[in-house]
Amino acid sequence: MRWFAVFLFLATPLFAQVYPDYDRTTITDHADLLTDDQENAMDARLAGLRRDTGIEFAVLTLRSQAPYAASQSLEDFATGLFNHWGIGDASRNDGILVLILSEDRAMRIELGAGYARDWDRVSQNVINRSFLPAFESGDYATGISDGVEDVIASIALPFSEGSDAPASDGDYTPWMVFVAVMGALLISGRQFVGDILTRFQRCPNCGSRSLSRVRKTLRKPTRTSEGSGEVTTRCSQCTYRDVRSFTVSRISSSSSRGGFGGGRSGGGGASGRW
Repeated sequence: MRWFAVFLFLATPLFAQVYPDYDRTTITDHADLLTDDQENAMDARLAGLRRDTGIEFAVLTLRSQAPYAASQSLEDFATGLFNHWGIGDASRNDGILVLILSEDRAMRIELGAGYARDWDRVSQNVINRSFLPAFESGDYATGISDGVEDVIASIALPFSEGSDAPASDGDYTPWMVFVAVMGALLISGRQFVGDILTRFQRCPNCGSRSLSRVRKTLRKPTRTSEGSGEVTTRCSQCTYRDVRSFTVSRISSSSSRGGFGGGRSGGGGASGRW
């Protein structure tokens, strides 16, 4: 009897459901698919959506589902994770989760219980239209930025305004396309713009306008410690090289549920594979 009790004690973790924790209530990139600038831009974008509409929209990237729930379907895992985090307002159940599993080559848009089942079709169209084409070519950053903007334009904003799901893909209006494209450019272009501005500066050594800048994170921040990195500026016309350190602020501390509103999902949404 004693050995049986010991077995149960040791086996309990094997049968317990384990979910990943989040770094932010907006973007948690455990699979390292985005640069720091892209993460920060997406954090600002999704935080702005929450501020303007009240909708909590979380993006999570993992390398694989296997360490958490190898025997579960993608759909059950996404629903359980959504409810564990409590994404969305508890009364409206209007949260959105985009889950991307890079090594499993699978993803899901999980919707809160407040979305009627017609939004499942819209979610599938968004996946096929904006996420999968870039993922199939290995361009995760573009797929995530384009897809998130499409989710905002096609699902989050219309739902927040009280609209029903569009009857067909034909209702994907030009203004939605414009919003999605402009948002994607803002997310992906910040580092590019910074590099361009650096090129207009003169090299302090030779005076030529041939500087370039590279920003590299050496240690990512957590909820308990700051991150660190280096910014290196070089001149292609001489030997000038300047390296400066920077710190990255700690991620705001929160419990597994504390940052979200306690919303739940009934399993609505759509999945995709590439």
